[in-house]
Amino acid sequence: MRAYSKDLRKAQRWLAAGRSTKVIHFLEPKVPLFLEDPHYYALLGRAYLNNGSYGDADTYLNRGLQAEPSHLEVRLTLAVNHLKRKDPASAVRTWLEVLEDFPNQKQARKGLRVLKRIASQEQQDLFVERFDIARFLPRIGSPWPSRILIGLSIALIVLLGLYFRDDLTDVFSGMGLTKNNRDSRPGSELLVPERDVELIGSRDDALFFLSESEVTKTLKKAVKHFQSYEDNNARRELNRIILSNATDDIRGQAILLRDGLGEATIEDLDTDFSYSEVIEDPELYDGCLVLWRGKTANVNDNDGMIKFDFLVGFDEGTVLEGRLPVEVPFLTVMEPLPLELLAAVEVRNGKIVLVARTLHFLR
Repeated sequence: MRAYSKDLRKAQRWLAAGRSTKVIHFLEPKVPLFLEDPHYYALLGRAYLNNGSYGDADTYLNRGLQAEPSHLEVRLTLAVNHLKRKDPASAVRTWLEVLEDFPNQKQARKGLRVLKRIASQEQQDLFVERFDIARFLPRIGSPWPSRILIGLSIALIVLLGLYFRDDLTDVFSGMGLTKNNRDSRPGSELLVPERDVELIGSRDDALFFLSESEVTKTLKKAVKHFQSYEDNNARRELNRIILSNATDDIRGQAILLRDGLGEATIEDLDTDFSYSEVIEDPELYDGCLVLWRGKTANVNDNDGMIKFDFLVGFDEGTVLEGRLPVEVPFLTVMEPLPLELLAAVEVRNGKIVLVARTLHFLR
């Protein structure tokens, strides 16, 4: 959000500092000065939204739409205000309209994705009551301070996990998910919470809203696969925890364990996820390995990086499951033959890219 007036820049700084009431008292008397300025209405509408005055927010945001119907900040703020007014249908409609004009707009995509994951009306009502509006609105001010804080927090978690790694089994043995014996694979104790600890947090941008029993079940599956060195399966279950509404502590431990997973080869891959599974929930398979057959198309070599489109399932020329881009980060000779591809799934801006690990041409 950029403001071109000195007064609006001042109000924007106050809004970024959380001083919404001051913004309202400062801007509201200045309506005649900014009758046709959508930035003014975006700031004032957001200030009222932050203060819980959803009716006033609706008034000023709609004036902003009249001034400039395509204004992004006004439309995003209006969508969140619809949600706070318990009108998710209008919020969805506004987000969809935003994506028609801005196909990669992340807040609109996040809002639609989160609402899609909420299974029941009861969960939706609870979400509408408690969600953090800042997660679905453009950031005001520089993003660097919070990013630095997040980076330092992750580094601290990693250091603490490594330092106390030998003691974690004793601390987290309450649920009986692992056994304290010499055969346990080091690291699985990270995912064993104490008895009676809180498993569900208030994270409103989760992709998977799980109950406590579902969190416990997923933790058990992740530990079981990890102990069996089925790292591909373990990664999927850890992704489910990391992308869920589990507490920050549980998710942080899952991140630590995931970062220590290994990668299988084409000879010893433990799981072959299907194309339909990966397409259904791409984020769940981020970093997982897939082994698929198909054909190549549109092969090109750009600065040493070979890229091509992979026609999944089309190795016999009869059934095409789908088309995905592939990057080959190593030297190889491409051949005009059907291909068996071992690749890691990467999700970039909501789209799947396969990063090749092994190419096996079928003769």
